[in-house]
Amino acid sequence: MRSLKALSVIAACGFAPNAFAACEQPPLVLIPAQEDIEGNEREIVEATREYFEGMQAYVDCIQQELAAAGEEPPTLVRNVLVQRNNAAVAEAEAVQRVFQSRFPEQATAPIGEEQ
Repeated sequence: MRSLKALSVIAACGFAPNAFAACEQPPLVLIPAQEDIEGNEREIVEATREYFEGMQAYVDCIQQELAAAGEEPPTLVRNVLVQRNNAAVAEAEAVQRVFQSRFPEQATAPIGEEQ
């Protein structure tokens, strides 16, 4: 019964399937253990930079979808988008901590903000 209700809410908001499909989360970047970094620094830094750019685009997309949902979107739509945003920010912050522990001389700006 609950899933039928949720499905009804999604069906009632004609844009919901489009909103959920539009934003694509980038794959998680692999940052090896400290002892496995030597000789691969450039590739790791570049892959991490690309990851953060992808995450920024993903968070921006989610926030655009949330804004496009209107001032009072259905609760389910709002909750899903906010959870996706917050999970993406938390993941990026975790990656940032690992990256900075391996490359303390590099500065990586945090992305997004939790809502």
